[in-house]
Amino acid sequence: MLFQLLYLYSCRTVRTKMQNRFYLPPNFFIRRARSRDKWKIKQLLLTWHEVSNILPINVFTLSLILLCFFFLWFNAIIFAIIIALYLLYEVRLKDYSDFWVIDYNGATIGCAELRVYKKYSLIFNLCIKKEFRHQKLASCMIEHLISEAKEPIYLSCFKELIPFYTRFGFIVIHPDALPDGLQLVLGTTQSSPIVPMMLG
Repeated sequence: MLFQLLYLYSCRTVRTKMQNRFYLPPNFFIRRARSRDKWKIKQLLLTWHEVSNILPINVFTLSLILLCFFFLWFNAIIFAIIIALYLLYEVRLKDYSDFWVIDYNGATIGCAELRVYKKYSLIFNLCIKKEFRHQKLASCMIEHLISEAKEPIYLSCFKELIPFYTRFGFIVIHPDALPDGLQLVLGTTQSSPIVPMMLG
């Protein structure tokens, strides 16, 4: 029992030290996204192809586009209805309350999504504007999300981003080790270039 308490204390101490490794530069701060940030977040996420980024939202978008093209061949009306429903979802129904943004003098220059569930948390869509990269902003965001999340924390990324996430204690895991249903959510399959990682 004593060893377990000492181990938990040492883990908590290491985690506390880790959370204070990176600090935002002056005039930058991290805040929870507001409803008016929706279009700024969408613009940021459209730049995901410029760098290797976390992909789950893009797997969904790609599937939707392929499905739309399939219906387009058979019925233009069905295609129009699908597009209208998607736009309605994006404009009226989609909730961006799981997003956090990095604000710089009133401009949104970075974002990430943290979904907190009863048994785990998921990190998605970490994205920093191109002109603001290499300033440790992504590191500050990850540390902030870790402090807000419930462990274990899962994410998926391209293989070249593994060294970035291992700095925060994430480890690569096999897709079969994910809780039920998370392989599809994280976009990780046996043949996918995306790998799942876990903290906790």
